[in-house]
Amino acid sequence: MTVYTYHLDTFQIDPDVPILRYPSREERQIREDEPALSVMTDLKYDSVITVSPDETIDTALQIMIHAGVRLLVVLDASARLMGLISGRDILGEKPVNLMTKGKIRRDEIRVRDIMIPRAGLNPLSLHDVEHATVKDIIRTLHKAGRLHAVVVEKNAETDTYYLRGIFSITRIGRQMGVEISADDHAQSFADFEQLLAKDISKAG
Repeated sequence: MTVYTYHLDTFQIDPDVPILRYPSREERQIREDEPALSVMTDLKYDSVITVSPDETIDTALQIMIHAGVRLLVVLDASARLMGLISGRDILGEKPVNLMTKGKIRRDEIRVRDIMIPRAGLNPLSLHDVEHATVKDIIRTLHKAGRLHAVVVEKNAETDTYYLRGIFSITRIGRQMGVEISADDHAQSFADFEQLLAKDISKAG
């Protein structure tokens, strides 16, 4: 049996020619009429912080604090998407209601108990996102009453879906120069209206 191998040649680079690190995908100021991909956290290039559904919510909160993020992707042991959990989920009314109704201690509450489960995520298709604008994403989040949205990409050969991206209203606001509250539910929607008003005023 003949085994074919591909020969790779090394080469020299002039010492005066710099070799640079590949540039990171930095956030930049954007307008509402720009492509939606400009405000999407693309998981093909950007890392995502994950947590097990069996972790306690206080452990999840510490992960957020150390990583400097407000959202964790919940994956099971097989790296399958189970849901999302945000700082607002942990610090809001969900744990209190669970403690009151379920009569359990806070340190017994697990991520799975208060996360947004996969069934409630209603993901966006990467194909649709590629044809959408930032304004379209803002209006979609506003209509759904959500601060985050996940984007999935379908592998046509295996009929499998992959988690490809995440939209966050706080990131969109940051890139549009509008401060968005991620802690107060009512204020978050007021911030939404500010984004939409900014959009309309520019269009007029």
